[in-house]
Amino acid sequence: MARAAAPAAAVEVASGLTGEGVAALAARLSPGRTGVLVGPSGAGKSTLTNALLGRAAQRTAPVRASDERGVHTTSGRELFPLPGGGALVDGPGIRELRLWDASGLDATFEDLSALAARCRFRDCSHGAEPGCAVREAIAGGRIDPARVESHRKLALELARQAKRREGGAARAERERWKAVSKELRRLSRERRR
Repeated sequence: MARAAAPAAAVEVASGLTGEGVAALAARLSPGRTGVLVGPSGAGKSTLTNALLGRAAQRTAPVRASDERGVHTTSGRELFPLPGGGALVDGPGIRELRLWDASGLDATFEDLSALAARCRFRDCSHGAEPGCAVREAIAGGRIDPARVESHRKLALELARQAKRREGGAARAERERWKAVSKELRRLSRERRR
């Protein structure tokens, strides 16, 4: 599922309980590289941290017998130097991640970007426009429509974020000009005296 969601991203399957994939994951965290474990509470992030460290540095708890779900145990973020020279950040569970900027969106959705470049219209929304290469790929089964929807949602979130930032920047600029105008009026009054 993870590979289908982000085909351009490297995916390692690892288990802190069984040790499966831990060596491959540790190899990715070579000197000068830092990994961050993210996911919901009880997903096994601290168990994986302990496996990568080769010692019980983080407190863990077994899954609940009643529903076989993990238990929240980590309450703070911590940076751990790894035996191989890299570093790892473990922290409490999170419910959502937000994009910082658009720099990684096209790289993550490289396949969609390449398809979109072949659309008839540069500003194609991949909705009802004729000559849409993305819709053709969906119809031909070459791309998952859920992936296109994920890209659309993330692009929309980035646009909203940019609009909020621009709104804040515009407000700050207006406030600066008000302050400048106020100071100019004050200087003008002083000169007239």
